[in-house]
Amino acid sequence: MQRDGVNKRFAHCMDMLAKSPLFAGVSREDLPHVLVLMRARCHSFAKGEVLQGFGEPFRYVGILMSGEVEGSFDSERFDRINVNRFTAGQMYGAAFACARVPESPIELVALRSTEVVLLDVGVLGTGGQPDALEAVLLRNLLGIVSTQSVFLNRKVRILGQHSLRDRIVVYLGGLTADTDGWVTVLLSQTALAQFIGGNRSAVSREMGRMVDEGVLERDGNRMRLAGPLERRPRRRLP
Repeated sequence: MQRDGVNKRFAHCMDMLAKSPLFAGVSREDLPHVLVLMRARCHSFAKGEVLQGFGEPFRYVGILMSGEVEGSFDSERFDRINVNRFTAGQMYGAAFACARVPESPIELVALRSTEVVLLDVGVLGTGGQPDALEAVLLRNLLGIVSTQSVFLNRKVRILGQHSLRDRIVVYLGGLTADTDGWVTVLLSQTALAQFIGGNRSAVSREMGRMVDEGVLERDGNRMRLAGPLERRPRRRLP
C-alpha cells in the first residue's frame, strides 16, 4: 500500500488517528508510513456485531473512529461482566495484542454502528534494532499498556470486594472528583451494574439504601460519598 493509497483510503480517519496517544510524537507526514508498517485496516461493524470473539486469537489493537464498543466476559455463574467501554478516539486491546494472546478472554461487541482502524503491533521492533519512528511507537505503546494495566487493577479490586456496597464505594472512589467531592458517573444503571459485577435491581436498591443512610449523596448522575462508611477490620496475614 503506497502513501497516496493510504492517504486516500484513510483520509476520513487521519484527524482522529493523529490525536491517538499511540501516535504521539509522530508527524502527520509520517503517519501514512506508520499505517503501512502496522498493516492498518479499516472495518465497519453494525450494532450487535462482534469485533473480537471469546477464544479467538487477539492479534490487533483497534482505534475507534466512531461508535461505541463494549468489552465483557461471562462469570462462572454466566453473569455478563462489563470490563470497559470504548468510544471514538479510544484504543482497545493493547496488552492482549502485544502478548499475542491465542484465545481471547473477553468479547468485544459494537453497541452501535462503529468504525475501527485495526493495527498490528506485533510488527514493531521485529526487524532488529528499531528505527527512531518505531522507538516512538514502542514507547507510546508501553505507556498505553501501563495505563490499561492500572485500569484493570482497579477493576480487579472492585470485583474483589465481598459486598455490593463495597464495590460501589470502590468504584466511586476511583473516579475523579471536583473540588466539592462530587463525581460524575457516565455509565447507565445497567452498565454500572455490569461493570461492578452486580444485578441492576440490586445495585439500584443498594444505592437507594446508601442515600437513605446518608452514606451517599446523589443528584442524577452526580454522586458524592458523604457519611461514615462501615469499616471491617482487616484480617491479619499469618
